[in-house]
Amino acid sequence: MSGTIVVTMAGRGSRFYQAGYTVPKYEIVAHGHSLFYWSMLSLKHFITADTRVVFVCLAENDSGAYVRAQCAALGIADVHIHELAELTDGQATSAHVSRALWRADGPLLIYNIDTYVEPDALRPEAIPAGADGWIPCFQVPGEHWSFVKLGEDGWATEVAEKRRISDYASIGLYWFAAGADYVAAYERYFADPAHLVGGERYVAPLYQQLLRDGKRIAIADLAPRRVHVLGTPAELAVFEAATPN
Repeated sequence: MSGTIVVTMAGRGSRFYQAGYTVPKYEIVAHGHSLFYWSMLSLKHFITADTRVVFVCLAENDSGAYVRAQCAALGIADVHIHELAELTDGQATSAHVSRALWRADGPLLIYNIDTYVEPDALRPEAIPAGADGWIPCFQVPGEHWSFVKLGEDGWATEVAEKRRISDYASIGLYWFAAGADYVAAYERYFADPAHLVGGERYVAPLYQQLLRDGKRIAIADLAPRRVHVLGTPAELAVFEAATPN
């Protein structure tokens, strides 16, 4: 994929430290590889020679050298680090503050550092022609996800955070046909403080702004067995007990 991938990894991973882990979450090893490796492997088919990858990190974690070494091993060449002095009010902001590093043209993909999706389940050719946004989803229980509601034509009609408006839950990957659309949506949507959820600025609701602007948002419906969420010690334990593909 030409354009820019933004990987947000600017949290403290406090639940893992509380569980006894002694390294940042992205350095934790499972099945012989770090969680950083597993997350980046998810994007195998999106990272090409001309893809810029921007990592948004917390300065106190001193992530730069580790990230650059891991990217070199993975063959990722155009790597940029944006360090934050403190925690932001959510992933949407963490991505937004790195915008000066994005390529001026091409799509924008935002991902996290604690989800592994089997790479063949995520391919850019799955994005429908004419889509302004794309949200890979899976059908799982729970209220703690971002959700997408579809119309009869299969295109999204609503996107909500922590509100189960459908069975389609986001896996945590967000694609925008143009980075400029993300910036404009962020600045317009969050101009209304009521759009924060629990005081946080999430990425998924920004598609609501795109929908209001007449943009077309698509999803992919992934098999749950191909998505491995690694955000908590309990979720990591499930992954460690499985055989990854």
